Amino acid sequence: MAKPIGYYCSVTPGDGSFLDELQEELGSTFEELNRLEKLFLLHTLTTNLLQTEVNMVGSCPASQAQMRMTPVMKDINENLLIREHLGLIDAIVNQLKSQK
Repeated sequence: MAKPIGYYCSVTPGDGSFLDELQEELGSTFEELNRLEKLFLLHTLTTNLLQTEVNMVGSCPASQAQMRMTPVMKDINENLLIREHLGLIDAIVNQLKSQK
């Protein structure tokens, strides 16, 4: 069973915040979104996080990280079963939450 947005983020129903408005519009567990819409939302969030991190570390470390990860990303696209993608995403998200 899906947990509500408030379990993961600091949102209080009725507080008028953006997350509160998002919850009102899309449901507290995003039940108003279909799978494709959730993937678009995930894409936007990861793009924002990536751009913020690139801005913080600078272009040289970002280029080095991209060069290191390009063959890994190619291998993932060629070798990882699509049904395993969400599990890998979950693992990475949990590591990012605890990484400084």
